[in-house]
Amino acid sequence: LMEKTDRDYYTLDDMFVSKAAKRARSGEEEEVQRRKAIREHQQLAACMEKCPYCFDSSELSKHLIIAIGSKVYLSLPSSQSLTEGHCLIAPLQHHTAATLLDEDIWEEIQMFRNALVKMFEAKDLDCVFLETNMSMKKRYHMVYECIPLPKEVGDMAPIYFKKAIMESDEEWSINKKLIDLSSKDIRKSVPKGLPYFSVDFGLQGGFAHVIEDQHNFPHYFGK
Repeated sequence: LMEKTDRDYYTLDDMFVSKAAKRARSGEEEEVQRRKAIREHQQLAACMEKCPYCFDSSELSKHLIIAIGSKVYLSLPSSQSLTEGHCLIAPLQHHTAATLLDEDIWEEIQMFRNALVKMFEAKDLDCVFLETNMSMKKRYHMVYECIPLPKEVGDMAPIYFKKAIMESDEEWSINKKLIDLSSKDIRKSVPKGLPYFSVDFGLQGGFAHVIEDQHNFPHYFGK
């Protein structure tokens, strides 16, 4: 007689038991995901309540606001200005990075950028636009800073920034150290979810750098 294997003893009861076990497991996984979603929502709500850039936050210094669009606003910095005319564009709602923005918000930022470049050009000034996106777990509000510069400094800015980026961060980096933004903007150049620094020169593109070591990369880089 051939010996019976375990498979021969696998009865209908066993089938129901294993199906029930699978259902219980998937139920547990759903519960874990649900709790995670609730926790993330609570963290974001707490973050937004204390956010100094969310338009509905009590922490926002409303007296510094210069202009309000439908998706973004323009304001003066709450800390010391780097140059005369230093200002910043920020989304009204809590968004953390340009790489994660919806098209309509990005377009409105570009409209403000356009207007600022024209305004400073009339005063014979260039301007650079900076964004730093790091410490992503803390979900800081995205800020796109505009810094006006004298023409002779503006002309040299790409050289300075290129050198500073090449010398920054880890010597051996996984990602390309210097990303050229002249033909593609930041949203098409840096994968979503990665920390980065970016600089744009006037209405030209600029450079981006994926930050490898967030602990040692200075948050004031480029300023």
